[in-house]
Amino acid sequence: MAVNTKQKKRIDIATCWATNRISVMDNLEKYEDSYAIAEEFREWILHVGEKNENLRDSFLNLPKELKELLDQKVND
Repeated sequence: MAVNTKQKKRIDIATCWATNRISVMDNLEKYEDSYAIAEEFREWILHVGEKNENLRDSFLNLPKELKELLDQKVND
């Protein structure tokens, strides 16, 4: 199963957030926080722009039933 467009967008947003947050933490000299964020998002940051099928394994997805319920509430 390939990384789909929605998943790619999630990766892009999370990667952007993480790299910006790392920069802020470094500027504030909060190196432990910076390191923790870098470790948490390492796979995504290191593979920016690459077609890496292993990234899909790092997604936390909602259970199908919950997703359908939420989609229905949004559409109502």
